[in-house]
Amino acid sequence: MDENAPYQYFEDVNWGLLRLWNGRRGLRVLDAGCGFATTSERIQKLGNEVTGIEESAVACEVAGKRISRIVQADLRDADLGDEQFDVLIFADVLEHVPWPVGVLKSYLRYVKPDGSVIVSLPNVGLWSVRFAHLFGRWEYEETGVLDRTHLRFFTRKSGRWLLRECGLEPVATTYNPGLIRPLVPLAKKLLTKPSGAAGSQPADALLNSRPYQLYLKTAYPIERAVASLWPGMLAFQMIFEAKRVP
Repeated sequence: MDENAPYQYFEDVNWGLLRLWNGRRGLRVLDAGCGFATTSERIQKLGNEVTGIEESAVACEVAGKRISRIVQADLRDADLGDEQFDVLIFADVLEHVPWPVGVLKSYLRYVKPDGSVIVSLPNVGLWSVRFAHLFGRWEYEETGVLDRTHLRFFTRKSGRWLLRECGLEPVATTYNPGLIRPLVPLAKKLLTKPSGAAGSQPADALLNSRPYQLYLKTAYPIERAVASLWPGMLAFQMIFEAKRVP
């Protein structure tokens, strides 16, 4: 895979995280590495105040129209002074940094003593990855668990280890199912215009596509029910809410 090839980001909603959020309102939220704020926009619409940190100028321009405030900065260098938040969110971000424990620890100073941290991580124990390993294959993709921009990989067990290393303990856990999810790289490839083609698909092309909307209404509830039988094997993303160890 060409490491210099342009990477086209497609928006997605972290439905498991929103399920865990469960309609909470009136909170100050810090979304670290918010991207286009596709998920945190929905949290803000519930009646919360969301601040996002994002390095990409393109993503900041979009996210700035969706949530209360955007801080454009490298995730590892952002400085919010003495600000305190009720909830800190790291949604599918820590797998992109070399030292996830250090990054997460550095942000705990922005969390109120009774606040919580929500972390979403891709599950490298997903059935499709395990199946590929049986045949000696580890192939990076344009999206998914083996996204070519991922530097770190987690299972449910190592996700809990990450939290413990930061002095946190889970108080709630959920997941996003991954029975059909391995097909997303193919969908993304179909939506990405070939090299030399004019323009590119908008970031919300996958999210707003008819097949995806049909999937949410029909297959997703069934997929989620089946995945609940064995999340370690059938979950695409693991989502933890944690608080400081007393």
